[in-house]
Amino acid sequence: MPRYTHAGGLVFRPIGGEIYYLIVQSKPHPHHWVLPKGHLEPGESPEAAARREIREETGVIARIIDTLGTLQFNYHGEQITTILYLLEYLEQTVPLEERECHWGLYEETIKLLTFPDTQAMVHRARTILSRRNPQGNSPPANS
Repeated sequence: MPRYTHAGGLVFRPIGGEIYYLIVQSKPHPHHWVLPKGHLEPGESPEAAARREIREETGVIARIIDTLGTLQFNYHGEQITTILYLLEYLEQTVPLEERECHWGLYEETIKLLTFPDTQAMVHRARTILSRRNPQGNSPPANS
């Protein structure tokens, strides 16, 4: 198992029979749209870090329903290994960071996201959600 340096995720929210996905503008590069993620704190589990980072960056409280996968990249000489989760929206609070957030349908989210590996995570999320609910309706809240 890789040693994760970061954790984050893709939050989904069913509204009116449609699934909306949450993305944020990158802090160092505001023209990039990304998934909320950040460093694991000492002693923190990847799951706890993902929920914390999403809450801090977007104000959204969400629960993990599945693992999406891992992203690996080099950023300013640091090797980053990020685990990403699929999370279900529970409630909105006040974010701790000032970031532009966007809820979008699948096609819009794919077009806005800057990086192909992140776009692939959204595709994977849609596949997971369609398997959980093949009729295409909103997933059950407590599945």
